[in-house]
Amino acid sequence: MGHNGSGGDDRMRPEALAGIERQLRNQARRDGISHFVIGVAVFRDRKLLVVRRVPDDYHGGMYELPGGGVESGETFAECVARELLEETGLRVREIVEFLGGFDYATRTKDRVRKFTYVVEAEPGEVALEPGEHDAFAWIDAGALSSLPMAPDMREAVSVLVNSAPG
Repeated sequence: MGHNGSGGDDRMRPEALAGIERQLRNQARRDGISHFVIGVAVFRDRKLLVVRRVPDDYHGGMYELPGGGVESGETFAECVARELLEETGLRVREIVEFLGGFDYATRTKDRVRKFTYVVEAEPGEVALEPGEHDAFAWIDAGALSSLPMAPDMREAVSVLVNSAPG
C-alpha cells in the first residue's frame, strides 16, 4: 500500500532520498572522499537501538548504531536496509529522516564520510549477526552514560536520544 499524498505525511519518499544522495555524493567527490558508511537509528517506545562490537574487533566492547559500509553500486537507502537486516534481523519499513554526516579516518582508509538515517522498522525481535556484535540495548538518555562508546558515537547517540520521537 503506497502513500496517499496526505499533507501530514513527513516520511521521506524514494525520489527525495535519491536527491539527497546525489547531493551528498557530489559534495563528497569535491571533498575527495569516496568511502561511505551508513548508521541506522531505530526507535521503539522512545528508546534507541544500539549494538555492541565483539571484544576482538576494532572498538571492541563499544556500543554503536547498526550500520556499515556502502557497497559498490549500492544506494544509501539500499545500504540502510541491508545493514539493518544483516546486523539486527530487523527490516526497514521506511526511512523517516536523514540526520547528516561527519568525516573520520580509519586504519585502512584515509577519510570516510558517515551518514545517519532514522528508520521505522517492521515489528520483530532483534537477532544479532554472529561475529560482529554480541549484545544490544534499547536506550534512552538516562542509560547512555552507562554504556562504553567511542566519543564521536556517544555524541551522535546523545543527540538522538535527547530528541527521540514521541
